[in-house]
Parts: sequence; structure tokens; C-alpha cells
Amino acid sequence: MASYRGLGVQVRPQRQQRPAGVALLAIVGVLGSLLGLLVALAGLWMVMRVSLAPSRQFGMYSTAAVVALIAMWINWGFWEMVKSSWWANLGLMIVGSGLSLWGLRMVPELGDLIGRLVPALSANRNLAAMALLLGVLVYHLCAIVYTLMMHAAFKVGVKDERPLWEKVHRN
Repeated sequence: MASYRGLGVQVRPQRQQRPAGVALLAIVGVLGSLLGLLVALAGLWMVMRVSLAPSRQFGMYSTAAVVALIAMWINWGFWEMVKSSWWANLGLMIVGSGLSLWGLRMVPELGDLIGRLVPALSANRNLAAMALLLGVLVYHLCAIVYTLMMHAAFKVGVKDERPLWEKVHRN
């Protein structure tokens, strides 16, 4: 009696290749979120050293900490190439570019802060502040354009050709 042996084809789910630009944007986003969280926690610590009573500054720093955690969560999803994080990250970048534009009206105040933090830049503090804000704005605008071009990698607006039984419980 001949033994019967199947072909033994193993079906492994293929991981989608992450584009290098998506990885770069996700890493910069997570690091920026960590920096924002660190600044918010330092601000909370400074406010709480003075008084434990609720104040406007306490609320602002608490809100900044929560926003930084949400941004970190969105950027982590962008790293994992979750479809909904594409939209959320696009929204974050649009808000970031809007805040950069809004920050351009605060160049003297930011320049004074830069002059105090980095005394070597005190002579050109307003120029440094303007360059910083314009650099952040250009980064956000380039990231928006790249994210819009990468919609197919996240399967946003792309018709899913898989049969119905393969679509169940998979993204």
C-alpha cells in the first residue's frame, strides 16, 4: 500500500513592507510626542511645586500631556500601518502646520526663550526662532504631501480585491 502524503503547502500571512518614509515619519512622530510629553510633565512638576491648587497652567500642562500621549498612540499606529492611523496622522500634521503658522506671530517671545536657553544665539535669537518655526512648518507640509502620496500603502481609497471569506477578521 502506497503511503499518501500531501503537498504540505503552508500559508503564511505576508507582512506588508513598510516604506522607508513611513518609518521615518513614524519615528519622528513618536520622538516628538515623547519630547512633548517630557515638556508637559516638566511643566506639571514646576506648577505642582508652587501650589497643589488647580490653576490654568495646571490645566494647560495636563492637556498637553494627554495630547502628547494621543499623538504617540497615533504615530505608533502609523508605524504599524493601521488604516485609521493614516487619517489621524494626516490630521495631526495639518494641525501641526496650523500651529506652526500660528506660532509665527510669537517669534519675539520664542526668540527671548531661545536667547535664555542658548546664550550663544542671543544676538540672533529672533532669526533662530523664525528658522525653527519655518523648519517645523516645512517638515509638516512635506510630511502631508508624502502621506497623501502613500495612501495606497495603507489601503486608503484602494479597492480590496480579496474574496469575502478572506476579508473577515483581517485588516
